[in-house]
Parts: sequence; C-alpha cells; structure tokens
Amino acid sequence: MLKRLYLATFSVSAALLAAPLSAMACTVCAGGASDATIEGYNASVLFLMATPYLVMGSIAGGIFFTYRRALKKRAQAEAAEEPIGELAWNQEESAR
Repeated sequence: MLKRLYLATFSVSAALLAAPLSAMACTVCAGGASDATIEGYNASVLFLMATPYLVMGSIAGGIFFTYRRALKKRAQAEAAEEPIGELAWNQEESAR
C-alpha cells in the first residue's frame, strides 16, 4: 500500500515537472507582462472587488434621496396648511 502511495506521488510530481505551465497557480504566473489573458484576469478581479461597493452605494443613495424627497414633501405640506384661527368662548363671539 505504501509503495502505491509513493508511486502515485512520484508520478504526479514528475508530470508536473514535465509540464510546468500546468503547475502554475494563476494566469499572471503563466503569461507575460502584456498578455491578453492577464488583462482579462485583472479586469475580472477589479469587477469582483467593485461590485459590493456599487451595490451598497446604490442602496445608500436610494435611501438618501428618498429621505430628502420625504423632507421636501413634509415642508410643502406644512406650508400649505391654513393657520388655525382663535377659538371662541361662546357662540356670539364666533364668526359663524
């Protein structure tokens, strides 16, 4: 059993050493400085990093603008209300 494990480990190691490109961890290690694959990899990483910020920013912006709109509507409603007149103590003093 132990001989099979050693043989499998040696076979995998020899295969990886024979084809070093397959042993590379990422596209940056496998390509050159201006490879199209590396540029695509970097763009995808940037997109994945920016997505949470865009989602949270759009939610916060929506809440902020909804709050401002509610404040403007409240101010307009308060300005449109008629002032309450003086209350009469009896019917003769009322304006009816």
